[in-house]
Amino acid sequence: MANVDDLGREKLSQEETYLIAPCGICCGACDILLGKSKNLATEMHRILNGFNIADVGPFFMGIEQERIVNFLNMLKTWSQRRKCPGCLAGGGNPACPIRACSQQQGFLTCTECDKMPCYRSEQQSEGQPEGAAVFFELVTRRYANWNIGNLERIREVGYRQFVDEMQDKVKGGLMTSDVISNEMVVTEAMKKMRSDG
Repeated sequence: MANVDDLGREKLSQEETYLIAPCGICCGACDILLGKSKNLATEMHRILNGFNIADVGPFFMGIEQERIVNFLNMLKTWSQRRKCPGCLAGGGNPACPIRACSQQQGFLTCTECDKMPCYRSEQQSEGQPEGAAVFFELVTRRYANWNIGNLERIREVGYRQFVDEMQDKVKGGLMTSDVISNEMVVTEAMKKMRSDG
């Protein structure tokens, strides 16, 4: 296991811990926390709805009115989303087995675990919440191994430097949408869960 003292988690404020998810996702780079798309959706809905695009869109753009109305409804719904405070502040999946596993062991992130990265092909560790390894694999696929790289970077430089580096990257424009896989990872997992019954 990584020496927790060497990682310097005590050098982070409580709010800074909210910028890192236990699985290694940088919540501080996530648009649901940053709110950029929420603001853009609000503005786009205001403009398109005010333009009455549902009326003229079929004629000028050749798009079915129903599709335009569905798009406007999606924008409205997105614009009304609450910002996520970060996984460790109660955001994200409330039933996340990775967060439960990390908290159960007293870890801030999986960086501190000697089994990181855990995969379902390995035996379930005693005391590890069911599904943690499966969910970790899902997150790793969805984020194209970015979360693993983040956890490894924390091991190299500690929490303080990692958070500072990530905040600089976010200021430079980095967002999680830059690293998320274009595979239908969650859709495939949901289909498999339904078929497994």
